[in-house]
Amino acid sequence: MSPIGWSGHYRGVEHDDRALWDRVLSGDQRAFGVLFEQHRDRVFRVLLRSSPVTADAEDLTAVVFLELWRRRNSARFVDRSLLPWLLVTAGNVARNAARSRRRYERFLAALPAPEVEPDFSPAVDEHLDTKPATDALNTALARLPAVDHALITLTAIEGFALAEAADAVGLTYGAAKTRLSRARRRLRDSHPHFSVAEAT
Repeated sequence: MSPIGWSGHYRGVEHDDRALWDRVLSGDQRAFGVLFEQHRDRVFRVLLRSSPVTADAEDLTAVVFLELWRRRNSARFVDRSLLPWLLVTAGNVARNAARSRRRYERFLAALPAPEVEPDFSPAVDEHLDTKPATDALNTALARLPAVDHALITLTAIEGFALAEAADAVGLTYGAAKTRLSRARRRLRDSHPHFSVAEAT
């Protein structure tokens, strides 16, 4: 059943975003669902143009509506419609996602290519490390504690300052700096050619 059919209260207001938003702000969660159903497809189509992978566009669509809720007191209406604000936000979300992808790609490109040893016999095959550098990086990061992984990701890949990353994971600046330093050392110990720039 369409969310518009959830309650007779929505008949006549399902196309009036201002009226629905007043209900959302008064605590009516179903009204937010109605707004989502009304505008999801348009937002998705905008994001699909910049993120042609369907799953990525779907994830970014969810981010747009999360931003709508996070910025609920500053969302702007045009002729009682939220759609223009949502589409502008979708463009911003798409650009942020593209910047994050480019940072990640630059981060991976800076890694040295793995050395490939000659295959002298099948007996030593299992000892040769022929995995791409990206796989080695992902494996090394996955072995870190969740907080350390988050600090590396936020500072080295996403470009946040250490103070911002510390706040995001609930640590003091000093504690985050210590953990990040230890995480970088662990990565260097397991991958001697691996380097993560110091965060400030």
